[in-house]
Amino acid sequence: MSQFLNDFVVGIDVSSEFSIVAMLAPTGELIRKPFRIDHNPPGFHKLLDILKKEEERLNRKPIYFVESTGIFHLPLFFFLKSNDLKGFVLNPLCVHSTKNFDLRKVKNDNKDAEAIARLAKYQDIKVSMMPEPQILALRMMTREYFAVSDRLSEMKNRLCTDLYLLFPGFLDVFSGPFGKTALAVLQDYPSPRAIRDADTDVLTLLISKAGRKGLKWASNKVALLRDCAQLASSMPSEFSLLDTKIKFHIDGIEHTQASLDGIEAQIHKMIDSKEFPAKARRNVELLDEIPGVGFLTAATLIAEIGDFSLFNSPKALTAFFGLDPSVNQSGKFNGDRNKISKRGTRIGRRILFTVAMASIRTTRNGKEINPVLREFYQSKCVSKKKKVALVAVMHKLLHYIFAVLRDQKSFALKRPEDHQAWRNAKPQPVAA
Repeated sequence: MSQFLNDFVVGIDVSSEFSIVAMLAPTGELIRKPFRIDHNPPGFHKLLDILKKEEERLNRKPIYFVESTGIFHLPLFFFLKSNDLKGFVLNPLCVHSTKNFDLRKVKNDNKDAEAIARLAKYQDIKVSMMPEPQILALRMMTREYFAVSDRLSEMKNRLCTDLYLLFPGFLDVFSGPFGKTALAVLQDYPSPRAIRDADTDVLTLLISKAGRKGLKWASNKVALLRDCAQLASSMPSEFSLLDTKIKFHIDGIEHTQASLDGIEAQIHKMIDSKEFPAKARRNVELLDEIPGVGFLTAATLIAEIGDFSLFNSPKALTAFFGLDPSVNQSGKFNGDRNKISKRGTRIGRRILFTVAMASIRTTRNGKEINPVLREFYQSKCVSKKKKVALVAVMHKLLHYIFAVLRDQKSFALKRPEDHQAWRNAKPQPVAA
């Protein structure tokens, strides 16, 4: 039974510019037809006045429910919260599952707002509180970081595509097309024609200085660049008009990289500020100590998890990240080829995947990042596909994360047999 069955419940269907509000009395009757409010000061105050009047009439404080819609529900949610009203956020999957009860196919905002209100009032569903503003701000900033990072990767891929066409062979001259030396050359000489017309001594000095190596090494690179430029001269002369594309890509990459560095600096500043919750800062520090986890990864994980006290087991954390197996069963049929549910935080799964990849690798000198997880991954690969084995590693990492955050202790690398021996040696509680 729902805990809000006898409450004054308000369902709000949120869009970008306006919202539709439906109100249910404690008896379950619709108080009035669903109405629209605009997302501006008059619209917000209109809703507040209506709720206050109904509160006096019903002698019940309203409890409002909004569907999580990215960022659009946040201004209204915090406005009502600042006016001493209690509210909750509903998962869109739960809301959508209730919209097909009627035989008639009716889909409009009024019906959606009423469906949200009735779902909260009559169904025993899980509701979520809004995280602390500092954690919410950190979540937005870390997601912006990865969005800009994706944009940077797209720009680099476009630059590589243009270099394959306009400057064949350039990508093989340097160890990386986006290193300081390669970018310095493309910044000053963004076309094969520019390389052919360049002064040899000036180009050699530029490469030597950017690469921090000797003139002999730089001279070899200049010779390779000349060969590539000569090869490009066989391309149609009309293609030379596309040389400016390389310049545009270089400028875009430098600008986006500067934005990325600025976001990372802001994340550091946010976590180091006095207003940031001390417990969350400590959690970031604890996760940062796990092999394969860096500062940005730890900050993103804590931002996505939010209030860790809501998770009472590693399985709950696994489901939150969408790594729990889906279930496909009907009658005597039991599906045995089920995939992970992917119903949790997408950014969280992405971060866990990168941590899993880092954990099973070795450094340049052959040292294993995480010997336990690498051995576990290799044992799984004997009978499983590599991606399935990686998901198993992600499960292990979530158990690490849960234990570290639960015990508030630094991560200690233990082999399975050592961990089992430690568990067996722990004093067992005596039954009363």
